[in-house]
Amino acid sequence: MAVNFKDEVLVRIFAILAVIIVPVAGLLVYRTVDIAVVRQAEFQELGRDRFRIVTVQAERGNIYSANDNLLATSVPYFSLHFDPYVASPRDYYDHIDSLALLLSRHIDSDHTPGAWRDSLLMMRDSVTGPANHYFRLAESVSYSQLSRIRKFPIFNQGRMGGGLIVEKRAARKRPFGWLARRTIGYSHPGGAKVGLEGAFDTQLAGSSGKQEMFNMGNGVWLPTDNLTIVEPTAGDNVYTTLDVNMQDIAENALERAVRQHRAEWGSAIVMDVKTGAIRAMANLGAVNKARDRYAEQYNYAISRSNEPGSTFKLATMMALLEDGHIDLDSEVDIENGTKTFYDLTMEDSNPLSKGWRTISVRDAFEQSSNVGMAKLVDSLYKDNEFSQRLKDFHLGSESGIELEGERAPFINDTSRAGFSGISRAWMAIGYESRLTPLQMLTFYNAVANGGRMMKPYLVTDIKRNGRVVEEYKPTVIDKKIASAKTIEQLQSLLEGVVDRGTAKRLKTDQYRFAAKTGTSQQNYSQKNRKKKYQASFAGYFPAENPTYTIIVVVKDPTQGAYYGGEVAGPIFREIADNIYNSMIEVHEPINQGPRPVLYASELPSRDAGFSSELVEVLDFVNVTVDSLPQSELVTVNGAEEHVELAAISPGGQQFPNVRGMRLRDAVYVLENEGYVVHPRGVGRVVNMRWQSDGRGKRGQDVELILR
Repeated sequence: MAVNFKDEVLVRIFAILAVIIVPVAGLLVYRTVDIAVVRQAEFQELGRDRFRIVTVQAERGNIYSANDNLLATSVPYFSLHFDPYVASPRDYYDHIDSLALLLSRHIDSDHTPGAWRDSLLMMRDSVTGPANHYFRLAESVSYSQLSRIRKFPIFNQGRMGGGLIVEKRAARKRPFGWLARRTIGYSHPGGAKVGLEGAFDTQLAGSSGKQEMFNMGNGVWLPTDNLTIVEPTAGDNVYTTLDVNMQDIAENALERAVRQHRAEWGSAIVMDVKTGAIRAMANLGAVNKARDRYAEQYNYAISRSNEPGSTFKLATMMALLEDGHIDLDSEVDIENGTKTFYDLTMEDSNPLSKGWRTISVRDAFEQSSNVGMAKLVDSLYKDNEFSQRLKDFHLGSESGIELEGERAPFINDTSRAGFSGISRAWMAIGYESRLTPLQMLTFYNAVANGGRMMKPYLVTDIKRNGRVVEEYKPTVIDKKIASAKTIEQLQSLLEGVVDRGTAKRLKTDQYRFAAKTGTSQQNYSQKNRKKKYQASFAGYFPAENPTYTIIVVVKDPTQGAYYGGEVAGPIFREIADNIYNSMIEVHEPINQGPRPVLYASELPSRDAGFSSELVEVLDFVNVTVDSLPQSELVTVNGAEEHVELAAISPGGQQFPNVRGMRLRDAVYVLENEGYVVHPRGVGRVVNMRWQSDGRGKRGQDVELILR
């Protein structure tokens, strides 16, 4: 029987394969069972040692001003490392010289190209130590620098082909530096959260992602290319009510004053009357005992409450008027500015009070008489009536601002152990109560706004990819905190303070504003201690149609004055002046109304020069020229609502008359005729003085007088 050679070969092949494959398969099965079952825990622990999942922070959202200026943003920075063993030997050694040159120019210029080349060779060829797959190239590299570095030889092959390892991180930057720094704030992961950064941390932070990392050894972990890991979602952008220009105005004015008066701290806030939007919030505190350096590192506007002093008298007057106890023409005996309540004596700080006995309630407020206000409240209120009325005006409530850390206000009342027989008298002038600058400003803003109290706020929108996801609209706290009649009387009183009272020195002819001065002693309970004062000034402008409310508070001024009208008042004026000058809507356009009639005396006249140049100038200022004479040189004569040009030819005169010409034209005419010119002054020629020759006649030299 013949043997099928083909079948025999197949049998042998199958036998050989069986001998090889069956043991291999058995080994694989064994290893699989060994790894997955027998030594599962051991290999899981090994995997945990080599790989791990880490949290990747999302790119933090930006914070913008009301005029779309960037207040805070996350700027990406990169750490660069290099694995010299990734690139092929040919690519590595062929391009090592070029790479060394570029590294010397753009990464570290302290190392020459030769030094860099030696380092690159040592990285790959070193036999003295373990291979380094994570050589540090540079830290804090910007995105633009990174884009350039990625084009370098070897690096341009990417991480897997060239070995360039890029690790991204973000640094929070404020493009305007210290401007509104405390209001913008900061948010440290797992730490303090302050200002808008803290209040809106959830929205700004976005959603973190996950990244798989591989252990390279020696404590070095590198990200893998695992695409199943969760990508982070960038944070939302926060748009604020802050106006960069107003913030800059407020901070500059405040800084000059606290430096001048060597104050402990100062705060200034600008609020939009109609909406309660905060346009500026400046806070500056001394950073050393000498008080010669200041920084914005604490938000005094919302977190520091003190006894406000005489700015509180506006609330006192609101209570007295609203309860019908007085009218502005009522009289009060101020006893020459001194009054004893039980065992304590109260004095007016206004020196004019010493000559007054009985004055009107209006005068008592405008001249800030402590005795007048205290006597009215002490005599007209009983029990807890006055305290309750103040709380009805929301003076006992927080403002509700978005920022963390607002200090709760304090209004003394009969339920407290510290309330005594003199409490109402002292509360009337701003003591035994504590308010933050923002809480006091919110009350003043309600008076400016016709009695409508608005909640102060700092954020208008939260946007994601340009789309609004949250919107914050103006919020009304109370539609009417007092009657229209009371509000109208209070506005009149505040205007009177500026027109006739304690702030009259700050009055300006540019616009009218309404305000109240305030001065309070802060450490009166501490005997034998140097007195400390707080100066304040609160008001709004323009008085006829209030647009902005401003409060300025300066704590413990130690040089110069300490009264509110002398320390805080000038800051208010500077802020208000600069804001008013930038308010286009309140200024009447200069071209509004009919065009004024131009009289000959108001038109250019007696000028002379080249006709083409004069016509160009007249056309630029929209002055009509009736006719143009065919002459190179002309003179300008003003007529009713137009000018006339007349031809002149001074070159044909024996002694050329160049009056009315500019120096260039006059020199051109005279020197062409052979005269020597000696100019005096600037402008146009108003007179000519000819010098005499040897015979006493006019010579060739002429002095031109220009004005």
